[in-house]
Amino acid sequence: MRRLLAAVVAVLLALACPAPASADDGYVDVFVQVNFDQPAYLPTDTVVMTIWVGNKGTATATGVTATTTGDLDFGSLGKLDPSGGGVELKPGARVVVAVKAVPADTGAGMRQQVEVSSVEEDGDPTDNRASVDAFVTAKRCDLTVNAYTDLDGDHVMDPEEAKQGIEVALMGGLERVTVTARTNADGVAEFPDIVGGQYVVGVGFPGGSLYDRTQRIQLRPGRNEATVRAWPVDMSKLSAQVSVDRTSYAVGDTVREHVTLTNTGTTDFEGLIAQCGEYTIGGTAENFLFAVGWADLEPGGAGAVLRAGETRTWDFTDVVTQRMWEYGFLSLRCEFMVQGLLRGAFAATTAAVPGGRGTLGGTVLRNEQPAPGITLRLLDMDDGTEVSRVTTDDAGHFDFPEIPANQYELRPLGPWRLADRTFPVHVYAGTHYEFDRVELFPGPVLEDPLAPTSPPPVTRSVEQAAPQARPVPSLADTGANVAELTALGFLFVVAGALLLRVRRPRRT
Repeated sequence: MRRLLAAVVAVLLALACPAPASADDGYVDVFVQVNFDQPAYLPTDTVVMTIWVGNKGTATATGVTATTTGDLDFGSLGKLDPSGGGVELKPGARVVVAVKAVPADTGAGMRQQVEVSSVEEDGDPTDNRASVDAFVTAKRCDLTVNAYTDLDGDHVMDPEEAKQGIEVALMGGLERVTVTARTNADGVAEFPDIVGGQYVVGVGFPGGSLYDRTQRIQLRPGRNEATVRAWPVDMSKLSAQVSVDRTSYAVGDTVREHVTLTNTGTTDFEGLIAQCGEYTIGGTAENFLFAVGWADLEPGGAGAVLRAGETRTWDFTDVVTQRMWEYGFLSLRCEFMVQGLLRGAFAATTAAVPGGRGTLGGTVLRNEQPAPGITLRLLDMDDGTEVSRVTTDDAGHFDFPEIPANQYELRPLGPWRLADRTFPVHVYAGTHYEFDRVELFPGPVLEDPLAPTSPPPVTRSVEQAAPQARPVPSLADTGANVAELTALGFLFVVAGALLLRVRRPRRT
């Protein structure tokens, strides 16, 4: 009986005192976002502030309230006001409240902060606060814009740095207008009596220079002045290198990436970012590593600064994905550039993710007819070594069975070529890829590097030819015939006789 009573008491105590909630019961993570309905107001306008509050956690948030501080007096925050006890937000739920106030700008603009809280402890309090800014303008204002290229990098507009004759465009204002003007010899563009408000500025600086395209010009009552600074950029002075810590990885391994940037020029690079990887039309990341989490090099941030003559290095980490295994390798391809430019310094590296195998096939056609008996070689794209070869059947079809996942070049043997000078193909792990048609064209003869080498021709010695008899020299050819030579000889005899007679002495 005592044991039965003890068991009943234990059950009652368990029901009355439930176990404390564990981490598996979920967590609360409320967040807030806030904005004004416009960036600038006239003194007689009404400021409308919209507050969004949501719960990104996995448990319901109760007693969610908001408070606001700053330059404006919005009064009650409606259902989010602490005086009402707050609202309940289930996971993924959101509540929106709009409140109004009268502009109050003493010259430094208007800033308002909003903070939210719940009864439960917040899992990530870093997103519990938000702020928003605006200012008071006038219906019509005057503006002077100074435009220069900072050749010496001192952030000071020197006389020789002023840009004459370039267009300055302002877009925005209370009435969403666009106004333009050109700079004079001092690099100054005048905008008298334009609509007040906030403007985006665009300046037609010559190529090879950059300026801050996010710059905003706020027009206050009266006369305003703004300066737009550009700086020369020679991306040929930037060199980049990327590397990973291993040549081969498995799925889930950590990849340690190393980045080296060098500025060989005489001016600083500001706002350097890394554009890494490529996306397909469907948005698939494929087998590329990206610059996510790359500190000041990550796109969308302020960018890194690389001083003239400086070399900087960064180290990051990433993880090998299943998709990289399907490709057979991972790729880190990055272009490092100054924000606002389209080209920069390129660097790339790859590493193997082996183990996967796939198949490849297709039909070879010549003049729209099947081409049987054609030998096709599959070559490694990096070193050109042959991985496999097949010969097309009577229907011109070929199959490469169980090839390691990777990128290859397809090349025919004999007096043929394919449509492209280099015909790349990709073998994916666990996948068969079939080419509908592979066109064959006449081309230079591609010899088979695996064919046996023919023996060199035998060289036979040639006997030395016997010396020929020296020819008997013939008489000189004078061009005269025999009769003429006989007559000439007779004349010489007569002449000789006459000479002898003349020289004989007389007798006394």
